[in-house]
Amino acid sequence: MRILVDAGNTATKWQLRHGDAAIDGGQGDLQALRAWLSVLDSTHHYEVAVSCVRDDVYASELRDAFDSLNAGQIQFASSSAMFAGVRNAYEEPHRLGVDRWLALLATKARGEDSAVIIDVGTACTIDVLENGQHQGGYIFPGVALARDALLANTDKIWFSEAPEPSTSLGTDTAGCVLSGAWLTLLAACQHVIARYPYATVYLTGGSAAELVALGLAGQRVDGLVFDGLDFWLNGG
Repeated sequence: MRILVDAGNTATKWQLRHGDAAIDGGQGDLQALRAWLSVLDSTHHYEVAVSCVRDDVYASELRDAFDSLNAGQIQFASSSAMFAGVRNAYEEPHRLGVDRWLALLATKARGEDSAVIIDVGTACTIDVLENGQHQGGYIFPGVALARDALLANTDKIWFSEAPEPSTSLGTDTAGCVLSGAWLTLLAACQHVIARYPYATVYLTGGSAAELVALGLAGQRVDGLVFDGLDFWLNGG
């Protein structure tokens, strides 16, 4: 059995897989991960693979969390120049965020050679794969980050309640700020998709559902990083 860990900037998620199926999992802080690990059957042997975009201190704490489990060497995924026929666009391949690299590998695992991958969370990342070649991507603020930047850097923009996601014209300050953020996000995604009309579009991340509701077309996929991590662990 395999334990996959996705340590993102704002949340850590984990999954237990047997064969092709995810049979358990969760998310939270390191304490929650340790609690989950403590109830696993310690007589089993587990392969462990980690995607971590946080610092070395957090990575070390992740390693320590597995001390009580019968696990083999914990493998931390890293971005490379090429894997399973997917070529990295970065001149320094290791500098591509490992979560973005694994998402690209996940599309390869699904049989895709051309894809637009949109991951909408704290930040929004867009990566383009064309005939197995990563073309590059974009990174810009997610909706909450854009809102917080306006609140932090202006004196007269403030609000305590966030309206529902919308791209309609706002009729109060909160509505204007949030509609502006959603419109920026939606328009950017639609622009990139229009440039690659033959590519399959994958949407993932915490705000993917809202973008779909606002009219963005694509396949919504949860756990794309997990799929890429499992593909990487199995050697492609």
